[in-house]
Amino acid sequence: MNTETTITFKTKKKLRDAAKRRAAQFGIPLTTVLNAQLAEFARSDQFEISLTPRPEKLREWEHMSEEMDRHPERFKGYGSVEELFKDLDKTRIRR
Repeated sequence: MNTETTITFKTKKKLRDAAKRRAAQFGIPLTTVLNAQLAEFARSDQFEISLTPRPEKLREWEHMSEEMDRHPERFKGYGSVEELFKDLDKTRIRR
């Protein structure tokens, strides 16, 4: 009896190709990487993601922050989430 199955899911071609290249650098097929990730998730009920921003995003955010510091009059701030939502409700277009 065959105990294997096939999972089909969509991903970006560039992502798949980059992952295949990385797996090949380790000398393993991408299927092995995916199976290891699935097994770890099933075993531990956890998965890890990286929240480290890319360097270009850090530069972009730093530039935005500097711009906000230089010209605070151009930007609106809120003291609370409730204040933000209240303002959003005022500006929402009613249909």
